[in-house]
Parts: sequence; C-alpha cells; structure tokens
Amino acid sequence: MRTRRFSGALFVSIMMLSASLMAHAAEDLPVYDDVGGEFSAKSSLGREISLSDYRDKAVLVFFGYTSCQDICPAAMGQLKALMSQLGTTSDRVQVLFVTVDPENDTAEHLAEYLSRFDSRFVGVTGNAAEVASIAEMFMAKHDSSHEMKVTTDHSKHKTFTDQSLQYAHSQQIYLLDGLGRTRALFFVGSPFDEMEAAIRSVLN
Repeated sequence: MRTRRFSGALFVSIMMLSASLMAHAAEDLPVYDDVGGEFSAKSSLGREISLSDYRDKAVLVFFGYTSCQDICPAAMGQLKALMSQLGTTSDRVQVLFVTVDPENDTAEHLAEYLSRFDSRFVGVTGNAAEVASIAEMFMAKHDSSHEMKVTTDHSKHKTFTDQSLQYAHSQQIYLLDGLGRTRALFFVGSPFDEMEAAIRSVLN
C-alpha cells in the first residue's frame, strides 16, 4: 500500500515537473518582434484569409512556389511528416504556404498542389505587390534566377504552366504562436523532435 501511494505521488510530481518544464520552454523561446506581422490575402480555400484567423493555433509559414523541384517539395514533405508525428495536436497547428510566384500559383493551383501533402495546408497568393509585402514582413528573400525557366515535363503532375521562372528564395520555416508572434525559425532538415517540442511549447 505504501508503495502504491509513493508511486502515485511520484507520478503526480513528474507530471507537474513536466508541465513546468514545458511552460518554461515556451518562455525560453525568443520573440522575433521584427519578423512577421498581420496580413490578409487570397488563399487556396477560395476566400481571403488573415493571419489572425489562426489565433490560438501554432502557425508554420513557408515561402516557396509550386514549380520548385527541390526545396519546396522537401519542406512540404517534412511538414507533412511533422503533422503526423504531432498526432491529435496537429489539429491545433496550421501550415501556410506563401507563394513567391503568384503569376502562376493561383488559389486553385495551390489547392491542388498542397492536397498532395496534407489537405489542411493552406496556400497564400495575391498579386506581386501583395506577396512582396508579406515576404518583406517576414524578411523572406525571393527573386527570379536570371530569368531562367524550368519545365516540369518530367514530373508526374504538371504545374499550371509548362514552364515557369526559377526562383531563389529563403528556406526558413517560421513558427508563430497563438498571438501571431514569430517564435522560432527552422529549415528543411531541422530535427523533428526540436520542431515538435517548440510547437508544443507555444501551444502551452
């Protein structure tokens, strides 16, 4: 009987310590005040969305384009796997894919592209000025690479156009907390455990 009481008390203590550590972890994450901000834009949902629509969720933001043949599909694949690892917690996480190629990445095309990874992912688009404004807020760099065009004829799924400009763009994955503040920066290849811990901490 004494052993059971001790085990129960130990379990409670461990749970309280775990909760304390997670709260402490959230406090330890920096707030990047100069990175990010509120925005509204067209989306793959067929309507305009705002960042504030996802208050109380952890938001993962990535800048890319659907004709990208390496970094972007790798990033979306990583985020798909991360959502799976998060289990039911993934319902409190939103991935936003902001295109840097709005001329080709229409709302409809973004919806088709992102559905290959996770139907919950939302694409963000608009005109060139609107996209540039969002990118500037997040200090995300992007530019066409010497007007070079790429084709996706080799791909199983063709893009909106047969050819598209190739873009050089930032590769950060931004983690935002429930208040829309940027709290962490990740990259393709960042350890899943680190990303998961950061997400869980901002949700707590």
